[in-house]
Amino acid sequence: MSVALQKKVLTDQMQLFGTQIWIRRAVLLVLTAMWHAQVFAQAAAFSPDAKQWTNSLGMVFNPVPHTKISFSIWETRVKDFTEFAATNPKLDGTNWNHALYHNVTPVTPGPDYPVVNVSWNDANAFCAWLTGKELKAGKIPVGAVYRLPTDAEWSWAVGIGDRETNGTPKDKSAKIEGVFPWGTQFPPPLGAGNFADLSAKDAFTNWPVIEGYRDGYATAAPVGSFKPNEFGLYDLAGNALEWCEDWYDTVQKHRVMRGGAWNNCGPRSLLSSDRTGVAPERFSVVTGFRCVLVPGQ
Repeated sequence: MSVALQKKVLTDQMQLFGTQIWIRRAVLLVLTAMWHAQVFAQAAAFSPDAKQWTNSLGMVFNPVPHTKISFSIWETRVKDFTEFAATNPKLDGTNWNHALYHNVTPVTPGPDYPVVNVSWNDANAFCAWLTGKELKAGKIPVGAVYRLPTDAEWSWAVGIGDRETNGTPKDKSAKIEGVFPWGTQFPPPLGAGNFADLSAKDAFTNWPVIEGYRDGYATAAPVGSFKPNEFGLYDLAGNALEWCEDWYDTVQKHRVMRGGAWNNCGPRSLLSSDRTGVAPERFSVVTGFRCVLVPGQ
């Protein structure tokens, strides 16, 4: 092969190599742009301006004004908890999938009922599990997390965030009199929520109940059975007590629970500002929870 031909072949090879590098760089740029577009699109779904978002379990989230998070519109359901529990056999709570009141009366007999018999530890672990599951699937962007709401966030969700002063949740408990998640009327109007009512009295003869109020359920009700509040959130009053992230007081032995439950007849236990302190490993047929979603960057 002549020297001139060798030079031409070498030149052609270098041009081909250069073209391959350019193509690879172009492909990398395109893939990077696609990845960033996906991340930004996901992040936009969790912005404070987003109206609603549904995750891989079918849990629906609405933004709440004055917070940077979105609240699940429902209490966590039995069917949401099922996949998590299958991978976490050592839970504090027992019988979460077939809760019984006094070991006789079914409390949550279907997949769309709020999961109960859940400790704070279990609820917190569920949030961590769900975060990992959805990050791995690319459903939420890096930095986004599921967790329990703070006590202050729960107050904004129930409409009293601007009316509470500083202090521990214990300090603030039941301090706003005559204000309930449904308004100021007591007994509550029909359809306000699931409480200890005439249906419960029919089933449990000696129970104290809200006289004149009937919600149709002796124990828990399927989530979303009653009217939502102005932010589209259901069951902030009654059905299941909801764990919050905070300690109840400075002693730091109990976590906060909010919202009342199906066995409460109020009025204090159903106040928007009422809190209960419960040890994080404890659980019962009225202890449930609701997740919030913190947006990624």
